[in-house]
Amino acid sequence: MDTGFIDLDILLTRIRHPQSKVYFLDAVKAYKAGALRGALTSAWVALVYDLIAKYRELSAIGDAAATGFLQSWDNATTTGDIPKLLQLEGSILEDATSNTQVVNRIARTHLDRLREDRHLCAHPAFSAEADLFEPSPELVRLHLVNAVDLVLSQEPLQGKAIFDLYDVDVQSPGFPTTHERILDYVEQRYLARVRAQNVRNFGTVLAKSLLKGVPPQWEPLHRKIIPSLVAVRDRAAHAWADVSLAIVRLVDGLEPPNRPRAIAFIAAFPDFWPRLQEPTRTALQATIENAGPAAAIDYRILAGVTVPQFRAALLTLVTGLTRQQLADAIASQPLADLWPKAVGEYQGSGSWRGSETNFSDLITPFAGRLSNQQLDQVLDAVISNGQNWDAAETDTLLLGLLRNATPADQPTPEARNRFYQHVYRMRRTDKYEDVLTFLQSDGWVLPPPEQAVDD
Repeated sequence: MDTGFIDLDILLTRIRHPQSKVYFLDAVKAYKAGALRGALTSAWVALVYDLIAKYRELSAIGDAAATGFLQSWDNATTTGDIPKLLQLEGSILEDATSNTQVVNRIARTHLDRLREDRHLCAHPAFSAEADLFEPSPELVRLHLVNAVDLVLSQEPLQGKAIFDLYDVDVQSPGFPTTHERILDYVEQRYLARVRAQNVRNFGTVLAKSLLKGVPPQWEPLHRKIIPSLVAVRDRAAHAWADVSLAIVRLVDGLEPPNRPRAIAFIAAFPDFWPRLQEPTRTALQATIENAGPAAAIDYRILAGVTVPQFRAALLTLVTGLTRQQLADAIASQPLADLWPKAVGEYQGSGSWRGSETNFSDLITPFAGRLSNQQLDQVLDAVISNGQNWDAAETDTLLLGLLRNATPADQPTPEARNRFYQHVYRMRRTDKYEDVLTFLQSDGWVLPPPEQAVDD
């Protein structure tokens, strides 16, 4: 870059922090007046001030490294400890590179030269006694441009702190739970404020969590971790190529106990399947084929039912699940392919209490995920079995399920008509009054009742 073609007044407009701009304006004025040593000294002051300002921004969002440096800086300022302040000023570039990673190592090389030249200007003892340092206009202009390009115009990007922040955040109740909101949140809170290298590291850490279960505190959070990794793929495409290479290496090198995790991972990211080594694909398929209801099933493998290479074997496995295994599988993840067996099991309930337990264990976990046809199946399962429609808690459980469905997914009028006619014939309209009232809330009208049966 030929710095002679960069207008310094335009350079000023690129500085983010207002007070940094005020300090840097002193450097520009000195340069234009020919006070080149003064220009370098003012440029260094503006640079240090701006780094401190960036540290304050990072500290406000929980960066422990920035907070630690600021505590030392503010304590020395409060007590007037000049030697300590000089020491911190002298180490700030190293800290910004190694700890907070506000500055990358290439930038630091250029900024170290600015600091050295600033010392030659501000401290005559740094140069030979007879040789007063006289920086050239070109050198000063280069330093001014570098200061703005490399620091003053840049966002304070997170470095190592991203992992500590995410670790606390993803375990908190404030972390979003829906897929799209997680994508937006991770992009805005993390990816947009992190250097490219740290984005790659972040993506690899997320993948390692899904594939190896580390760190252990993230183990129950896969419904948040998966969309977070999707955000890296979709919202930080520049880093995904490197992340995906690391993921392929991870999967190909997985120990046998972690293969169920790999199957669930491939279900979430099927594009990785053709990139795996052939022995890895063989091992994952054999893991499924050799699993059986009599064995201790790792229910994570059931997520692979959406992968064509796994589907047939997993559907066979689902068919053979016992009632308790089915409940455990649904508790692990209420997959769509578990629904037919779940609603069938509920429809065949053999007692009132068994009906209520089946509804709670096998039907309720699907709340908010069911289509109108599936809710039709629930209504028909209720009225087809006296153990279901006469169980004490069925009306409450059913109402909760319906309230969790979107308006577009509510049962069809035909299923509502069948349901109403049955509870009318069985003289249970009082029991199901709240359910019928809710079903009418979108405009459905009760049909003319059929004749009730005698007790």
